[in-house]
Formats: sequence, C-alpha cells, structure tokens
Amino acid sequence: MNNSPLLVSVTIEPEHARDWEELVEALARLSAGAPGLRVSDLDAIGGTQALLEAASEERLREIVARFQELSPVEAIIGPPRVAYRERLSRRQEIDFTHKRPGQYARVKLVFDTDGAGGEIFENRASESAVPAEFVDGVERGVVSVVESGVILGRPVVELKAALVDGAGHGSDSSVLAFEIAARAATREALAKSSELLEPIMSVEIVAPNDVADAVIADLRGRRAQALKAEQGDETTRITATAPLAELLGYGDALSALTKGRASHNLRFGHYAPIAPEDDTPFRPAASARPSATA
Repeated sequence: MNNSPLLVSVTIEPEHARDWEELVEALARLSAGAPGLRVSDLDAIGGTQALLEAASEERLREIVARFQELSPVEAIIGPPRVAYRERLSRRQEIDFTHKRPGQYARVKLVFDTDGAGGEIFENRASESAVPAEFVDGVERGVVSVVESGVILGRPVVELKAALVDGAGHGSDSSVLAFEIAARAATREALAKSSELLEPIMSVEIVAPNDVADAVIADLRGRRAQALKAEQGDETTRITATAPLAELLGYGDALSALTKGRASHNLRFGHYAPIAPEDDTPFRPAASARPSATA
C-alpha cells in the first residue's frame, strides 16, 4: 500500500470553524497510523479545509469512517474526486535572481522529466558559484513547489531539477534567499510548460453472458479503450483501460446495471495527459453523495 499511487481524494472541513485545530490534530493522529494516506499541507489548502488522498475509493472510505469513529469533530466531507497530478511537458532552463534589500541569490536550474520517479534534485554547480551551505536551500525551494504544483495544487511527478550555476553576494546571501530563488525558478518553469495528468486504470469484469453487451456499452461511454471480451459457457470476461475519472462509483453503477451479478477489479495502470476534449475533468463521481464516504 505504501508504494501505491494516491488516486482519490476528499476534502474535509469542520462544521464549526472553532473546531479547526481539533480537526487538524485528529487528522495528524490518523495519518500517523494509516499507510497509504496523504494529508495535504493544511496551510497550502487555505481557510479551514484539508485534503485527504488515498489509493482507492475503498481505502478512502475506510479512512473517513475511522476519522468519524475516533474524532468528536462534526465534519463536512466532500465527494470523492480524482487526485490529478502535474508534469512538466518540455525541458526548461531558468535563470532567476532574487534581489531584495539585504537578500540576494541567483540560481540557474535545468528542469526536465526523468520518466522514472528518481531523485528530484541534483547539484551540478561549482562551489564558487553556489557555496555548499546554500545548496540545501535550493533543494528545499524546488521540492516545496513539486509538492503542490502551479495549476491546481496537484503534486508534480517525473521532475528532475539540476542546479547548474548561480551566484551569491556577500552577507546578503543566505539559505533562505536561495530557497526563495529556487522556488520562483521552479514555479516559472512549470508555468511555462505544465500539463495535468489523470490516472488510467486497468479494468477487469466478469459478468453473465446476458448482460455482457450492456456492460461493454457502459464502458464505451466511460472513455474505455482496448476493450476485449472473452465469452465462456455462462460468463464473459471483459477487460479494458479507462480514466479513473469515469470509474468513480463504478462498483455501485455496475451492481445496478447487472442486478449485482457481475464482479470487477480496478488496478492502476499509468498516468496520461487529460484529453483536450474533456472539459470537466474535476467532477466528482456522478453517483457520489455526502454519505458515500461515510
């Protein structure tokens, strides 16, 4: 579970603003004992709303149920939504100087996609350009932006940032100044060429032969690709790939379509850029209700 991508999210906020601190404490306790759960930086969300992310709807429902069981806070929990990711779409080289009274730092960073989820940051600059004591600040600045992106607060994946040059200026340079410069450079790179990614799932369904056509038709309406059907004596095994955005609440929908006679399995396949024609990528599951996550 720890290595599974976090694919589904819900927002959570207290019904009464006075309970915000207590809700924060409850979420901290919950995340400490729940592998496969991410609680977003509450300051980054703003206001009194937090974001929970997990690997599946089922896992998210378990976590929310546990929160409601253990915490006395009355909370408003949003419907499940896809946890999109952000990716740099092309190589960028950014030379940025942070200059304020008493603060100076220049960083030159090359941003690229590594395609393998390796280390985010690499230092290639000479110590004469960026003294060693400031390099940690550069890395912190890059990582802080990677955690929240620039489009919708979504984490960035597959990014590689290399520090290749820079400059300081006596007592005006500090770790903080280099962190600020690196953060600004990273945001600039992503703002110039960034795209949203959606998770694509592998779907496997076993359904009675008499409802297989209806299941296939329903999948086609969910942007399914690579559809295959293997018919047996009594059941048909159907496989396909489809965006998770089209599959939220799918268990309930499939049960209604087949009167509970079909089973299904969803597995994460890969991330892919959101299709340009999909103009509503952030909708929750069509069948979601506030009670659906309880």
